Amino acid sequence: MVKHMQSTAIQAATTVNVDIVQARQWFVDLETHPERYQFETHAGFAFDEGRFGQVSARFHTHERFYGLRLTLHFKVVESQDQIFRFRLIRPPLPVWGAFIIKVADSGTTDLRLEVGGTTRLGLWFLQLPLVKGAIQRQIQGEVRHIKASMEKLAS
Repeated sequence: MVKHMQSTAIQAATTVNVDIVQARQWFVDLETHPERYQFETHAGFAFDEGRFGQVSARFHTHERFYGLRLTLHFKVVESQDQIFRFRLIRPPLPVWGAFIIKVADSGTTDLRLEVGGTTRLGLWFLQLPLVKGAIQRQIQGEVRHIKASMEKLAS
């Protein structure tokens, strides 16, 4: 039996020079400041139903992979103090993602973005070289962007 939303296929991580309270607040404030999530390959996101941090909320993003613009629709499936987990609902692929924040040394925060499969098919899809390469580049860019945005707001 495949464990639901447990198998991580791709991840990106960094340490952010803000404390855990500031990091969590940055995510919560995205509801009123979605422009903070815009950068060259990510045109931001918008909520279609519900609110940020609310389980069952739905949102969409406009992202660019290999120059191709895609609209991705997600549903929040878990929201806690240190994790925001969401599932891709359109296109209908068995894929999930999660932002995980944890206390690090000296008032800093470890930030990790994980992407995984909800089924063996999802894991297989994420391991395809073109797919894995595109997603790895995208989430590394997202983590770098979030780090810079969090640190800029804190200064």
